[in-house]
Amino acid sequence: MNRMEGRRSMFFTPIIPTITLVSQLFIEYGTLTRRRSVPVHVLARLLSFLVVYGGYWYLNRLGVRRFLDYYLLTLAYLAACLYLFAESPAQKVFMYFTVWGYSSFVSSLCAWAARLISGGDGIPLRYAVYAGAHLIMVPLYLRYVRGRVKEILALFEKGKPIYAAYPFLAFVLFTVMFGPTNGLDSPRGLAVMLLFETFVVFSYYLLFSHFHAIHGMTLAEARVESGEKQARLQRKYYAQVERGLAKQRELLHDARHHLVAIAALQSSDDREAARSYVRRLLDGPGRLSPRRFCENDVANAVIGGYIEIAEEKGIAVTAEIDLPASIGLDDYDLCTVFGNAVENAIEACQRIPEGSAMRERRFVDVKSRLEKGRLVIRVENSYANDTTGAGVAFASSKGPLGGLGLESVRSVVERHGGCLSVEPGDGSFTLSALLYADTAAEPARRA
Repeated sequence: MNRMEGRRSMFFTPIIPTITLVSQLFIEYGTLTRRRSVPVHVLARLLSFLVVYGGYWYLNRLGVRRFLDYYLLTLAYLAACLYLFAESPAQKVFMYFTVWGYSSFVSSLCAWAARLISGGDGIPLRYAVYAGAHLIMVPLYLRYVRGRVKEILALFEKGKPIYAAYPFLAFVLFTVMFGPTNGLDSPRGLAVMLLFETFVVFSYYLLFSHFHAIHGMTLAEARVESGEKQARLQRKYYAQVERGLAKQRELLHDARHHLVAIAALQSSDDREAARSYVRRLLDGPGRLSPRRFCENDVANAVIGGYIEIAEEKGIAVTAEIDLPASIGLDDYDLCTVFGNAVENAIEACQRIPEGSAMRERRFVDVKSRLEKGRLVIRVENSYANDTTGAGVAFASSKGPLGGLGLESVRSVVERHGGCLSVEPGDGSFTLSALLYADTAAEPARRA
C-alpha cells in the first residue's frame, strides 16, 4: 500500500496490491499443489478479484480512509488459496502471510528508496521500483528457493498448526509499525524497520530448525521401526525355510517306506490304489517351504512377507523378480526400498472405499531385475482416483513429503546415484526406481 499517497489524499490506490497479487499468484502456483480443475481456479480467482477490486472502488467512492478496511478485503485472496490448493489449511495460511509479509517489507524499502532518490514523495518511482523488484525476485525464487520452501512446508506439517499464526502476527505487527499511515520517515525509522525484519528472519530460522529437529527424530524412529519390521519378516522367512527343510528331511527318511508300499501295490496289479496312494503323498505335505521369487533371500523374505499380508486382505498380487543371491547392495537398503514400496502399494489399495467398483479389483504388481549392475524396481498398484482433478501429491496421502516410507525410498535411491519416479494413471499408480547396485555400474552411469 502507498504510504506517501495515503498521507496526501487518504484515498487508496490498488497499484501496489496489484503488483503484490501478481507476484503472489506466481509463487502460489509455483509452490503449492492444485486440487481443483483449471476452470474452477479461473472462476475462483475472478470472484476474489471482483470482491477485492469492487470493494476498493466502493470504499474509495464512500471516502473511507481506514486502511484496515482495505486490508480486510484481501482476505478474499486467502479464501481462494484455502479453497484451491491441496495443502493443509495451516500450510496455506503460513505460505500466504509469509509472502504478504515479505511483500510489505519490500514495499516499504521501495518507498524509502524512491523518496531518497527523488527527494520527495516519489510515488511513480516507487511503483516502478516495486515492480522491478518483483520482476527480479520472483524468477529467482522459482529457480533457487522454491524447492527449499516446499521442503519447509512439508516439515511445517510435522509441527503444530498453531505455528501458522506466526507469519500472520508478524505481518500485522509490521503493518502497524511500518504501514502506510505511521509516518516513520526518519533514518531512525528505517533502522528500526530493518532491525525488526532481521528479528523476523531469525525467528523463521529458529522455527524451521525446530521443525527439522522434529522431523529428524520422526524419521529416525520410522527407520528403526522399519528395520524391526524387516527383521521380523526375515525371521519369519528363515523360520519357514527351517520348517521346510525339516519336513523334507522327514519325507526323505520316510521315502523308503512309501516306495515299498507303492511297489507292493504295483506288484498286486492294484494300479488304482497305487495312483490314489501317490496322490495322497503329493497332497499331504502341502507347501514345504516359503515361496521363492528369486535367488536373493532378503528380497524373498520382504516381498513374500508383504505378499502374504496383501493376500490376507483380499488384494491380488503378482511378482516377477529376477535377482541373484548377491546384488552388491546393502541388505538394509534393499529391505528399505522393497519393504516401503510394497507396503505403500498395499496401503493405497486399502484406501479404496468399501462399495467402490475398484474394491474387488485391487492389485499389486511387483517387478524387479538386475541388469549391468543396475537394480530396476517397478511397483504398480490400484488406487482410488482423485475426482478433484488435482492428481496425486507424490504417491501418498500422508503429506507433501509423500510419507516417511517414500522419503526413505527416495533417500536410498539418491544415495546409490539412481532416480525415482511416480506416475499416477487411470485407477493405478506406478512407482519406478533405478539404483546402481555396485561400483561396476559407475562408469556406465557417468557415461
